[in-house]
Amino acid sequence: MVRSNLNKPNLVNVTVRVEEGCLSDLKLYSRVVGKNQSEILRELVTSALNAIPEHQRQAMEIIANCKASS
Repeated sequence: MVRSNLNKPNLVNVTVRVEEGCLSDLKLYSRVVGKNQSEILRELVTSALNAIPEHQRQAMEIIANCKASS
């Protein structure tokens, strides 16, 4: 099952703390590709989460439910 891409009305704010070296790379990449840093981070997180195989996502849900119930 492929999860749908995020659309703007469903976006929520999240604070992300990154190491200084990563921030420098992010700023440089932002200048090169012409996108703002928030957009780049949003795409990276979305891409990483969408890359999680369905069976692994299901396993994570089971583990999270077990932890929540204990």
